[in-house]
Amino acid sequence: MDDPVYGLSAVRDVLTDDDYVYVLLAREGRVRVFTRAGEFVRDLGGRGEGPGELMTPSSMGWHRSRLWVADPTLRRFTLFDVANGEAETIPYNVDAPLADHFLSVVPRAILANGELVGSPTFSAIRGTARGGISRLPQLVSDTTGSLRDTLALLSLGGGPVEIRAGLAPGARMYLAHSLSDDDLITFTPDGSGAVQVKRRSWEGSGSAEVEVARIGVLGDTLFRRRIGYEPRRVPEGFFADEISAILDRPNVVDRAAHARALREFYEQRRYFPPVTTVRVGSDGTTWLAGPDEDGVREWLVLDASGASIGRVRLPTTSRVSAANRTEAWVVERDALDIPYVVRYEIVP
Repeated sequence: MDDPVYGLSAVRDVLTDDDYVYVLLAREGRVRVFTRAGEFVRDLGGRGEGPGELMTPSSMGWHRSRLWVADPTLRRFTLFDVANGEAETIPYNVDAPLADHFLSVVPRAILANGELVGSPTFSAIRGTARGGISRLPQLVSDTTGSLRDTLALLSLGGGPVEIRAGLAPGARMYLAHSLSDDDLITFTPDGSGAVQVKRRSWEGSGSAEVEVARIGVLGDTLFRRRIGYEPRRVPEGFFADEISAILDRPNVVDRAAHARALREFYEQRRYFPPVTTVRVGSDGTTWLAGPDEDGVREWLVLDASGASIGRVRLPTTSRVSAANRTEAWVVERDALDIPYVVRYEIVP
């Protein structure tokens, strides 16, 4: 726990190449570099607002031979030369016309052609007042901030819901469902595009399918697959602890009325979303995690064409961050909630 190098804090992301493992530490604002055998090499960055420093690093990837890190708070990308630690900063100030429920556009990824991808943030109050937010564009711009295109449109379930029942006069609460079935998107480590997952929860009739699409840097669809799955019903009482925690908030004046409103909101979701997480491997594979079941999470692995090539079962405490056909690098937490980066060999 107390080791300044190996005592990891909040691991946001993991990236690998032929020689090294790069661990993004969100709280420390740095990328910690290890050999593939686990020996410490160097740190890249450090918490701060100066050149080469990071405040809220959210994701990373490769642009040619350099490692980029997105920082939403500082609204910029930082590119590191992994050999010597030298850094370059690219400001992110996209000039995009936005609906009034959107607040700003934050950096998400750098594409292989050098263009930047950003995602709008939105106001729950404004969005709810206008009937919810149904689409979230992933915007492509050049390094000067000029808008070029939309890489993808993510379908949302309508955004947060306003709840007033049981609250103090004038008070309101905005809740997003904990079993979200909004579209997912993740960007390829090499900047060659993204994978989008449409994952609407089953409602009790019709086909149970999830749609997976691979998108190129120009927004072109490289493959689109519909994959059937076996729906899993949400057990009775599944949301009890979540509702109980909300009822303890100080602005709740009528617990019974507020509990009824919360149960109505949460229990509208009768089946688990089919996919909870998506990752893209360094070899073009796509990894899709299903819902947790009895302490196990199963990952469906697709090849570069979208065909299924296997399944990997891991404990629910294991989060896949980097992978390919032969190995998976996961973040695991022990009983004391301490994170570890662990490499698993994939054996057919």
